[in-house]
Amino acid sequence: MIMKTKVLYSLIAIALIISACGSDGGGDDQPDPCAVPVSIAISNNTNAAAGQSDGSFTASATGGSGTFEYSIDGNTFQASGTFSNLAAGTYTVTARTNQGCSGTEQVVISEDGQAVPSFANDISPIFTTRCATSGCHVDGGNAPFAINGFADVQPRAAAIRNRVAGRTMPPGGSPALSDAQITSILAWVDGGAPNN
Repeated sequence: MIMKTKVLYSLIAIALIISACGSDGGGDDQPDPCAVPVSIAISNNTNAAAGQSDGSFTASATGGSGTFEYSIDGNTFQASGTFSNLAAGTYTVTARTNQGCSGTEQVVISEDGQAVPSFANDISPIFTTRCATSGCHVDGGNAPFAINGFADVQPRAAAIRNRVAGRTMPPGGSPALSDAQITSILAWVDGGAPNN
């Protein structure tokens, strides 16, 4: 009787271990909650008045899995993606989920009275020398559209902003944009992407 009880308890223990670990013994049958990368869109970007801390923006994240929370300092997180009472400057917004997924995006709050970079004088030369190059953003190039002027850029300004801020444009193998070029493009888009 004692032997049968020990065998029975051993079988129950083995069954519980297999049940806890899954049929393959790995225990990792759940899909990766972060398989879809976190992407952050910025909206309602309001510049700060000269010398004031009254700028704001709203970040909205997608991707990942779970509930998002947001931060602009990487330490203090909040449920809302809206940030206000901001001085002029560049902010890195972080969105993370309760499942451990996260992403970042740079946001420029300009100061009113501070001119939005000129498309003709500041932005177009960057696109001409760094993007509209052989094999890339030219007619017949590998990129999804050619950059021949403002009409090609303005409708895609938000997407361009996201790729430039994420440093995924220009693509790997091409020289990277300088920090000053990135700041100019972000400020131009955040300033409404005007034909100025």
